[in-house]
Amino acid sequence: MLIFTNTLPVQAQKLEAIKISGNFRNVPLESFLQTLEKDYGVQVFYKKSWVAPYTINTTFNENPLLRALNSIFLTHDLTFEVFQNNAILVYPRRMDTRTTFDASGGILVIGDPINLGKYRTGTITGKVIDGKTGDPLPGAVIYEPKLEKGASTNSEGKFTLDLPSGEHILKISYMGFQEYEQKIKLIESGEAEFELFEETHNLEEVIVVADEFNSSRTQTSLVQMTSKEIKNLPLLMGERDVIKSITMMPGITSVGELSSGFNVRGGNSDQNLILLDGSPVFNSTHLFGFLSMINPDLVEDLRVFKGGLPARYGERVSSVMEVDIKNGDSDILRVYGGIGTINSRLALDGPLTKDKKLTIAAGGRLSYSDWLLDLVPDPVVSESTTNFYDASGKLMYRFDKHNSLRLMGYISNDEFSTSSQSVNEYGNLLLNLQSRNKFTENLFGELNLSHSDYHFRLTDLADGKDYEAYYLDNNIRYDAAKYNLIWHPHPLHNTQTGFNLIRYENEPGEISAYSDTTIVVPQKINPEKAFEGAVYASDEFDITPGLTLNAGLRYSLFALRGPSTVLIYDENHPKSPETVIDTREFGKNETVKSYGGLEPRISMNYDAENGYSFKLSYQRTRQYVNQISNSAVISPAEIWKTSDYHLEPLINDQITVGLTNNMLFTGIDFTVEAYYKQLQNLIEYKNGAQIIMNEHLETDLIPADGYSYGLELSLNKKEGRLTGWLNYTYSRTMRETTGEFDEEQINKGDYYPSIYDKPHDLSAVATYNISRRWRVSGNFVFISGRPVTLPEMTYQYAGETLVYYSDRNKYRMEPYHRLDISLTFDENLRRKRMWKGSWTLSVYNVYGRNNPYSVYYRKASPGSGSRGNGLYKMSIIGVPVPSLTYNFKF
Repeated sequence: MLIFTNTLPVQAQKLEAIKISGNFRNVPLESFLQTLEKDYGVQVFYKKSWVAPYTINTTFNENPLLRALNSIFLTHDLTFEVFQNNAILVYPRRMDTRTTFDASGGILVIGDPINLGKYRTGTITGKVIDGKTGDPLPGAVIYEPKLEKGASTNSEGKFTLDLPSGEHILKISYMGFQEYEQKIKLIESGEAEFELFEETHNLEEVIVVADEFNSSRTQTSLVQMTSKEIKNLPLLMGERDVIKSITMMPGITSVGELSSGFNVRGGNSDQNLILLDGSPVFNSTHLFGFLSMINPDLVEDLRVFKGGLPARYGERVSSVMEVDIKNGDSDILRVYGGIGTINSRLALDGPLTKDKKLTIAAGGRLSYSDWLLDLVPDPVVSESTTNFYDASGKLMYRFDKHNSLRLMGYISNDEFSTSSQSVNEYGNLLLNLQSRNKFTENLFGELNLSHSDYHFRLTDLADGKDYEAYYLDNNIRYDAAKYNLIWHPHPLHNTQTGFNLIRYENEPGEISAYSDTTIVVPQKINPEKAFEGAVYASDEFDITPGLTLNAGLRYSLFALRGPSTVLIYDENHPKSPETVIDTREFGKNETVKSYGGLEPRISMNYDAENGYSFKLSYQRTRQYVNQISNSAVISPAEIWKTSDYHLEPLINDQITVGLTNNMLFTGIDFTVEAYYKQLQNLIEYKNGAQIIMNEHLETDLIPADGYSYGLELSLNKKEGRLTGWLNYTYSRTMRETTGEFDEEQINKGDYYPSIYDKPHDLSAVATYNISRRWRVSGNFVFISGRPVTLPEMTYQYAGETLVYYSDRNKYRMEPYHRLDISLTFDENLRRKRMWKGSWTLSVYNVYGRNNPYSVYYRKASPGSGSRGNGLYKMSIIGVPVPSLTYNFKF
């Protein structure tokens, strides 16, 4: 029986005009409905058995009644309808419509009812937020299907939409969230805020979406990662891997198997700034590159800026990657993890206090991967042992909807032992404290305090001779304070300003004895202490309807401080230990060398009526720290080096033009971008350069300039049973040495290909959903081989066989190509089931391609039985590698 208790109001009102107030914390839903009847004269019909299980936990302050009902019933298995403009019917929603809320019975009125019929059109100035956290949702889509008119939110979740006055149904959607339909009555221009909630069948996956336009309206070259699809990718050993996923995007390539990092538009891997919740990462991999350091279970969001860098970012010249750790669920405590063939992981997130203001998200991974190295044909690798662990977590305290404090921590350690000869150990320690505040309706601030500590240690065991054994250590520490202020004077006007203060402590190398009884002489390269600062401002606004401009300016300053001893070389001769003519001593905190300059940023976007968007951007960036490595494949042993008296900072000028159309092909997003980069003060190396423990490193380095250009094409299908993307990049990366002397020139000063010059890069990813729980995925990559320097002839001299090598990077290795597939049986979709698990069977390198890791020349040793002198190719994984992974949560 439907219950109805009628208390006649003093004066009848239409429902859309009623506003309610009150504290309804942990109040039964039935009591709330009775309050509506008693205090506001609202007729409510319902069955007691329907509403008895539910309570509400919220506070209203002059909130429109229908908007309040929308927020309450959005998270329940009940819904409501309005009839006769003065009554509400509450009833259970059908279970098959649980994931899409239909609020067509509840009307949101925008404008003063007194002005009904006065205006023919109105502008909705609105905001879309995460209903759970209150955070803005940039790139959310607001669409009126009848008029085929819509808008998308900016980086702060705000939008404007012009519509005729009258009734409309708006569809609000955001990747990974429930689509929300809201019926509105537009009377005049006004404001509205919409809340979206994560899909109730969210499988806690993380998905790569190359949607380059879902942020600032003028943003170019942006790759975004959100919480949904990366699990669909058949990655190495069934392990979800954030960094390996982004290398499937145009313009981003992997350095190679068993190697650290990734390359963006021809840049070195050290030219990428990787920020984990605001703290920089100096080594982003485990197992020397097999896996990335980031636990995918804890990833909330990821963004990679390949170009069009906003003014608030700097420090690196190729790209910035931001990885955000989950804030923790504010409703329930959840545990989830996985058991795989090379590592297992466990994580949890949820509230820690009854008021749910304090939440946690934390997890860890532990490896058991020695068997994997047995597959590598190189005996040095196959006889090795390796293991790693990492742990990360985040605490968040939310003072209210707009003010919060977040503390993040991360620690990792890798150990790699090559037979009984040596042990390599490296790890990261990251800390971050972040405060987000809303000062006024249009003014926001964010304070970020970060710490990063990366260390590497090589233990040379000297064949068991302890008196000859030694440690080799290097370490870099980073501390920073950053503040960003955001002002929105108008929904189409966005201003940001702020500052960065950074302190570096770098210890490039130290040798110490392994045991007390030793013949090892301790040695230490002079440590470096440096400071980097920056101030910036940017402004984004509409010039005309459809034309948006973002103009920014950043000034960065770098100073290397003493104590330090600087070698002065004869300017008439190339730098070498023999040409030192003087030394300069700098005392503690005395400035050894300083650099700085302006870094302009400008970008613009034009939205044409035919569905095309045209984008253009220019940026200048400076980089004051570099990783020193004379090979294409960077290892953890490589050292970091700040700019100094002899080494100038890298400078990059990049221009990007782009075109996108989401209507050209039905259900497919099309994007094309072209870029050109001009680089100054690049680092190249003399033949046979010594990197480790070199007290006069500048004598083995060669100054160089360079340029890169490329064309990137992308097709992305996001909907339907078959989803995926197809990306292709054509690019070139060239270098030219600028030294004055022959000894400081490569290839006689002519341009030559960089070791990261890979002209063709093709990647394809496809996922087919066989049913609601079964899906099959596959990805294919093809990349041109990287340039190499090879011997061209041998000759005899004084009884020795000598080798004559080609010009630098004259030849090219074989192309790299690989196919991976996976089959996944997803978890049970029943919401009330406590334990949920899924299985993934994957095969890495399906057809067993022997992709070259390196090509090298080797002389035959007498009596070794070798074929003789010659070139040899080494492959890391030349066989299909199957894996089975079980993921769970409860």
